[in-house]
Amino acid sequence: MDATLYPAVLAQLAALDVELLTDADERRYFSQDVADAGVLPLAVLRPLTVDALAAAVGMATAAGLALFPRGGGMSYTQAYLPDREASLVLDLAALDRVVEIAADDLYVVVEAGCTWAKLDEALKPHGLRTPFWGPFSGWNATVGGSMSQGTATFGTARVGTSGDNVLAFDVVAADGRIVRTGIGGQPGFKPFMRQYGPDLTGIFANDSGRLGIKARVTLPLEPRPGAVGGVSCLFADFAALAAAMQAVARAGLASEAFAMDPAVTRQFSGAASGFVQDLTYLRAIGAAQGHWLKGLVRMAQVAIGGRAFLGREGYHFHVVAEADDEAALRRKLARVRALCDVGGVELPPTVPQMVRAVPFAPLPVLSPSGGRMLPLHGIVPWSGAAALDKAMTALIARHQADCAAVGLSIGTSFFGVARSGLLYEPVLYWPDDRLLSHERRTTTDLPRHPANPAAAALAKLVGAEMVEVFHAAGATHLQIGRVYPWARGRDAGAMDLLQAIKHEMDPHDLINPGALGL
Repeated sequence: MDATLYPAVLAQLAALDVELLTDADERRYFSQDVADAGVLPLAVLRPLTVDALAAAVGMATAAGLALFPRGGGMSYTQAYLPDREASLVLDLAALDRVVEIAADDLYVVVEAGCTWAKLDEALKPHGLRTPFWGPFSGWNATVGGSMSQGTATFGTARVGTSGDNVLAFDVVAADGRIVRTGIGGQPGFKPFMRQYGPDLTGIFANDSGRLGIKARVTLPLEPRPGAVGGVSCLFADFAALAAAMQAVARAGLASEAFAMDPAVTRQFSGAASGFVQDLTYLRAIGAAQGHWLKGLVRMAQVAIGGRAFLGREGYHFHVVAEADDEAALRRKLARVRALCDVGGVELPPTVPQMVRAVPFAPLPVLSPSGGRMLPLHGIVPWSGAAALDKAMTALIARHQADCAAVGLSIGTSFFGVARSGLLYEPVLYWPDDRLLSHERRTTTDLPRHPANPAAAALAKLVGAEMVEVFHAAGATHLQIGRVYPWARGRDAGAMDLLQAIKHEMDPHDLINPGALGL
């Protein structure tokens, strides 16, 4: 596109019902994720209505501008980073309305920019929630972003990831058309279930925003549980941890099941969030008990347990379980304890209680010591867990001396995904300076570090090798973005079909070009 035409195009876009951010710092911030920075776009486009979104998309692509849709901005896989100046970053934060709560028919329609925290608050008075109800970063992560990138956490051990739990999308094609998937696309039909003919909804889930711009999302609903509790256990090694996690998963006992290796635990055991933050968690735990005396008892139990258990070396496993009532919850927790008793030592359930008391607490984008972080992950079936851990442990050992020389450390977390999958997530930590995306998202007083290009380069190298280990293990990924090799070696017929769909939605390849490996 001729650069002399940029001002005219921006002026036309500004006349729509949108906010257009052209300040250099705003463009820089919105073109960064929590790991990398992209090319500065012409502007950040923030539509105020779905109609304005559709009109702006059609107008921008007609002028040859590329569009990079951004959700909450918590990606680390270059999922929305611009690769050219002739582009706009789409920020859908103003499209955050809960459009319809169908309490009788158990579905909710929400605009794509709504955060999981806002949606959960809107559903609470109805005694309802979505089965998958957001990632840890749900205070900032959006429903549309999660459905594009794929996310896990709340409910994942029971019902899978975000893309497994959606009924329909309203998607804006490159020419401004709105494509409605699901039953709601039939006039007069309610979108109360997903399956009715070919599943067009699934095509747009986890597409890295490549096939179109999600404007509205329809999600299923369910009653909120009557009782919630947790169990924490310590295991000596990965084999014992994996056996317990698999047993809990197969029994279908957990809503969330997650664990940390000794390196991750050490990151947080010496970096307490401080008295004020701990008191916030305690108050929330007490309020969640529903009765003042019961709340005081639970607060006392957590306060006594404290953080001392974090200093115990080993693999820490945490389970959150739900039930209709307290009696059923006690039975379920007893089954969890019995399955973990083989090789496990029970710990105070401080972490599960804190996670559920404040489920959408602000998620740090820096390490507890103020350094940079790079999380990577892969999901494998349980039969492949031991081999993946062996390969990843060997990779880390090969780089141990180089990592020590530049201050880079690696810890791994683990998450149960429904009954059959293990999400394996190594995280690289190193001292380094900050991006603007870190500055704006960091509210606590953490140490600052000078630039550390040697550590950053090593982190990139080790990260790339980890991606190859995951691929060799047959791992799947969330947040595919531009990092994970989703398209490599994929069935030619399937790729041809996907490319045809892409061409129909975006014939000039202007929606998030480069993402998904397409």
